[in-house]
Amino acid sequence: MIMLRIIADSTCDISKEDARKMGIQIVPISVRFGDEEFLDGVEITHEEFYTRLAECDELPKTSQPSPDAFMKVFNEAVADGDDVLGIFISSDLSGTYQSACLAALDVEEETGKKLYMVDSRSASIGTALLIREAVKLRDAGVNVSDIATACTEMSKYIKLTAVVGSLKYLKMGGRLSGAAAFAGTMLHITPVVSIEDGKVVVIGKTRGKKAAEKLMHDKLTKDGLSLTRDFMFGHINCSESLETFINKSLTYISDVNGNVCVSSIGCSVGTHVGPGTYGIAYVEAAESGMNRESIVKTA
Repeated sequence: MIMLRIIADSTCDISKEDARKMGIQIVPISVRFGDEEFLDGVEITHEEFYTRLAECDELPKTSQPSPDAFMKVFNEAVADGDDVLGIFISSDLSGTYQSACLAALDVEEETGKKLYMVDSRSASIGTALLIREAVKLRDAGVNVSDIATACTEMSKYIKLTAVVGSLKYLKMGGRLSGAAAFAGTMLHITPVVSIEDGKVVVIGKTRGKKAAEKLMHDKLTKDGLSLTRDFMFGHINCSESLETFINKSLTYISDVNGNVCVSSIGCSVGTHVGPGTYGIAYVEAAESGMNRESIVKTA
């Protein structure tokens, strides 16, 4: 029986334990502090990363896996007789998807086997939502081509919104002037960001976290939720704030039949927004792709 190997990059922020349970393979991005370079999730944990981040004077640099790194993983899967489905961070936010596609083309030319690559059009917990859906379809016996089609369609409707924990890292990264960061901190300005069509956009700037959460919930209400899909919460070193936010959010999503999932957000997002950031990812109600039940029935 041909098995399906689902491969993702570490920006999806799925933990080692969850990846093992889900039966997926993670290819790590790299993060560099000065002259020291680490493989995300392999040589440095989220906790170690944020300890270093708090102490640094210059933001760390992250870099995508090379095509060679993907080729090694893809070739191993093909050699084992597996089908391959890759799901990666938005191509507008990173070159990871392009790197994987280049590797896939080389492997296809060498082996004659088609590999399927999906641009999640999201990041972190948004990408993780798509991966979880792919795992469910795989476990239901759906073939790789149909899963890739379903995930590509679903990616159009994944929404991720988050409260930025601190203006410090936006200033360090040059996304905010020193004067604006100082004024914003004094006035308790809290940016709320979203990933829309694969890109990060600021959807509002509020006075304080409560107003920021209201803005997020207003957006959630406007978007609506797909009642059959999972939804995810993510945070950076602020589990208490997240717990409060989850409890408030549950009053808006009480009718959803999907699973509630929680994840720590890693270095790809955390480099730019820092500790104290938290958010939610979900599939909006307007999703028009094939639903899971219809795909499974035709498998």
